[in-house]
Amino acid sequence: MVADALGTAMRDFQRGELGDCRYVDGEDRMDGHIAENYFGRYEEWDDTQRARLAELDGPVLDLGCGAGQHVRFFEDRGTEVLGVDVSPGAIEAARERGVENVAVADMFDLPFERDRFRSVLLNGTQAGLAQSTAGVRSLLSDLAHVTDAGATAQVDNYDPELVDDLFGYRPDPRDGFAHRTFHFEYEPRDGDQILGRALHFLLFSPDRLRDICVGTPWSVVDVEHHHEVYYEARLAK
Repeated sequence: MVADALGTAMRDFQRGELGDCRYVDGEDRMDGHIAENYFGRYEEWDDTQRARLAELDGPVLDLGCGAGQHVRFFEDRGTEVLGVDVSPGAIEAARERGVENVAVADMFDLPFERDRFRSVLLNGTQAGLAQSTAGVRSLLSDLAHVTDAGATAQVDNYDPELVDDLFGYRPDPRDGFAHRTFHFEYEPRDGDQILGRALHFLLFSPDRLRDICVGTPWSVVDVEHHHEVYYEARLAK
């Protein structure tokens, strides 16, 4: 069945019952790295990562929060935060590990009033799930609606000008763009295999992100590259 493969894996990991979760692209397979990617302890993050998150003032909207590792960071700091994820399993996992301020919601259909948040965290290259420059621009416009006039946002991605060997990588003839596509498969210890939906990410360089911001209230004010091929950008209104 096509269902919540990744979220179910997160929930089962939280319960000590993790089966086999994999990234899948055609015949290619790669381990899902559930513990490393979704259950890291912020005490073990490097100082730079903690410092960049600490720059975000509340209320913070964490989009695609997964099992809530970033939400927990803000909660423990006393920063008002809400994490949302389209995956019910991920939100179950977050709540079961004691993360309080999380909810099931689709970042492409935000149910919030105007000016609700001061900051946005869009981590895990999830802006790329908008799939096109028009889609990313529409997402940024939606985020502008639910944030106040002095808002900031953190957006990350892989830089296509520096990488061409990611799992699921697809080239693009345009400078500064590429694509990544895969799906998750999860085999619980007991039960049928779960197939996740196909995921298509648009990869864009910092310069292309600057171009995408044109026509929205956002502009790129800072970019930091990490691990050579990955970057984080800070946006401000």
